[in-house]
Formats: sequence, C-alpha cells, structure tokens
Amino acid sequence: MTSIREELDQKLNKLSPEKLNSVNQFVESLETKIQPANMEKHLTNEDIDRIVESYKQQGKKRPIGLAKGQFTVPDDFNEPLPDEILDLFE
Repeated sequence: MTSIREELDQKLNKLSPEKLNSVNQFVESLETKIQPANMEKHLTNEDIDRIVESYKQQGKKRPIGLAKGQFTVPDDFNEPLPDEILDLFE
C-alpha cells in the first residue's frame, strides 16, 4: 500500500512546470491559512501577490482580509477633506 506522499510524488512528477508552479502556490497559500489562531502573521506584499495570483489562476475572486490587522482606518476617514486639499483637485 502506497502512502499519500508517494501518491503525491507520482502525480507531481507528471505535471507540467506551469501546473507544478500552481500547486506550489496553492500549498503556500494553505500554509498561511493553517496557522494556530493565537499566532498573528503579517503577510508581506509578496505573500499577498502570490496568494492573489494563485486565486486568479484558479478563477477565484481575491480573498477578503489579507491585510487584516496591518492598518487601522482613522475615525475621521469619512469626514470631508479640508478646503486646501479639495482646491488641489480643481
């Protein structure tokens, strides 16, 4: 009886380089999702780009919340801009 690793090795050996790259990106995206809940990992721009590219290749929409916890929206975000800044747009 073959192990799951042996089966995967056999299947991976048959894939084209493009499909192998897609599998690698998928596995990397899984690694970022499998973290313990108490470990907060901040994704780099490269991590986000890799995940987004993997989703594009799979025909999926970009996942929500990739930058969770990396910035805070200021309380005055929806307030009108100061006149001096608005003047710059006219």
